[in-house]
Parts: sequence; structure tokens; C-alpha cells
Amino acid sequence: MSGNLLPAGRLRAANIAVVKGTTNAVARWLAWARRGRTNRVLFVLCVSLAASVTAAFAWATLYPDPGNFARYFAFYWVWGLCAIGVLLAMAEYKTSPLRKHWEPGHLFILLYIGSLLIVTRALNAVLYYGP
Repeated sequence: MSGNLLPAGRLRAANIAVVKGTTNAVARWLAWARRGRTNRVLFVLCVSLAASVTAAFAWATLYPDPGNFARYFAFYWVWGLCAIGVLLAMAEYKTSPLRKHWEPGHLFILLYIGSLLIVTRALNAVLYYGP
């Protein structure tokens, strides 16, 4: 027990090497330094589009309104944005330096947006189906 406390009774400082290691692992996984300008722009567009669609449908799941045609139509439009996201993700994949060496994570954004496209369409049909 005395090894964990300093003489004044204070705890030792936390070891933040794990946080630095995690940050470095994410940076290596993203391969940001090896990406070209076009690929960076496409990646940021894909991630921001996926985040906004995820947030919109998370809100819709928490506050459903069955039979509301205006909201159904709005979320149908958001679903269309997700389809555009799939096209952007395919372009990002095509220009990605990760795909050349089959590195881990090279298909992550494409698979996430593709699954988001399927899930959001099902949610739109279930949450806003009217009589």
C-alpha cells in the first residue's frame, strides 16, 4: 500500500501513455499523412454525412411520430443523403492509400454508410408508417 502513495499521502499521477498510444493507433489507422488532398476531403465529407444521418435518425427513434407525412418525407430526403454518402464513400475508397496494401479499416466508412442506408430505410418505414 505504501508503494501507491507518495510520502505526503497523495496518489501518484496517472500514466497517460495509454491515451497517447490510443491516439497514435487511431492516427495510424486513418493514415492521414499518406492520404492525398482529394481523399481527405472525401473522407471528411463521408464521416460528416454519416454522423449527421446517424444523429437525425437517433433523434427520430427517440421521438417517433407515426403517420406524420411531413416528417416521413423529410427523413426520406435524409435517407437520400445517405445514398449520396455511399457514392462519396466509394470514391473515397477508390482514392484511398489504405486499399493498396489491404490495411485494417480500409473499408470501414463504406461498410458503415452502406449499413446505415439499409437501417435508416427500415427505420423510416417503421417509425412513420401511417394508417
